[in-house]
Amino acid sequence: MTARNGIAGAIGEVEKALAVKIRAQRRDLAKWQTQREEAEREEEACLRQIAEMEMAIAVLRRSIGLESAPPGTDQLDNTRFRSQTISQSCMDMMRSGGGRAKVADIAKALMSAGKLKNKRNAYSTVVKTLDRDARFERVGVGEFALVEPVRLI
Repeated sequence: MTARNGIAGAIGEVEKALAVKIRAQRRDLAKWQTQREEAEREEEACLRQIAEMEMAIAVLRRSIGLESAPPGTDQLDNTRFRSQTISQSCMDMMRSGGGRAKVADIAKALMSAGKLKNKRNAYSTVVKTLDRDARFERVGVGEFALVEPVRLI
């Protein structure tokens, strides 16, 4: 039995050593994930600022009579979405999309506009907003539509 106890003790020591290394790797992984998420937020902010400056240049050029390429409508949407509530933005997106929209698309648009910041919570925030608002109804998995108002004759 002593040989068996010796092997069990050796295995226990190896497991302890590996457990320490696993914990260290998990800490490193968490640090890298945090840095990646921060870099993604910084990148989005930088791209948004560039687009806003390009739009400002286009507006300035047009205001003094110079030719300018029209600013992209997606940047105009981003600016509008930032100043609206989530419900208003959802309503605008659904109206332009034929009355329905996927939650993932709405969350992506609101994140690119800077309205929602946390990638992990954006989807659930949109779902909760749509569920709580009587102007929207769930029509499928991850999809909502505008509720048509009842018209009295």
